[in-house]
Amino acid sequence: MLGSPVPPDRLSGHQDGLSTFGNRILTLVGLLALAPVLLLVVELPTRIASLNFLGSPLSITLSTDTLLIVFLPALTVAGADWILREHPEVQSGRIAFLFPFWVTPGLVALALAILLTRLTTWAGWLAALVGGALALGMLLLAVYRSLSPETSPEAPARVAVTAMGYLIAFVLFTLIYSTRERSAITATATFLASAALAIDLLAPRSLQDLRRAAPYALIAGWLTGQAIWALNYCNLSQWSAGALLLTIFYAAVGIAQQHLLGRLTRTVLMEFAIVSAIAVLIAWRLADIR
Repeated sequence: MLGSPVPPDRLSGHQDGLSTFGNRILTLVGLLALAPVLLLVVELPTRIASLNFLGSPLSITLSTDTLLIVFLPALTVAGADWILREHPEVQSGRIAFLFPFWVTPGLVALALAILLTRLTTWAGWLAALVGGALALGMLLLAVYRSLSPETSPEAPARVAVTAMGYLIAFVLFTLIYSTRERSAITATATFLASAALAIDLLAPRSLQDLRRAAPYALIAGWLTGQAIWALNYCNLSQWSAGALLLTIFYAAVGIAQQHLLGRLTRTVLMEFAIVSAIAVLIAWRLADIR
């Protein structure tokens, strides 16, 4: 016996759901690729806003590049929410909130926007735009497939999302350090990015999980933010600083994750210590690359 056939109405609904999901992914990827092109033809006057921050003057330049850096992540976050709401677990109410799953796509879009403002050749700009839009589409597909609470941390989709989280952490740490801005700015930006990414990497699927994970995410963000204060006084290359910040972030998040899973042992701590030592050696070798 092969079992009873699937009812036609149920099969049709499943196919419609897949079709809707695919259409939304394609629509968002198209918008992400089109938005920076449209902003190229927008001639916005440059404005400089001045304010006092922690007792020191701070100037912020408002331009088309600023609009891109704000708009592209906002569009990605809105699109991610729009796509993930099609997931059966969300529609059934098992997943009550989606904001932790906006983080990695939003930060990938932020890094892409910053990269686009720094590229000076058309070939490089177009390659980054097309590659970034496609990467965001693939990332959102992986997030969608890993959304179920029953998804194992070792599942390919979840591994892909985790790997992208650490990769974008390294990219953002490197970009933030390379600005050579005041520590109050770089440390704040690093703290916010680290804490947000930590929430996603610790993978809360319920309000109880979020409450347990939030303090550890804040600690990981605080440690990484404090580290950049010290690194700003060192004459390091941006790659070396990025690798050191990623090491701190990886160790903080990894140890917290093992603790939350009840797997934290001396052996696990030794593994993190060894990996961290290797990463520090790599950062040392990158110190001369500027």
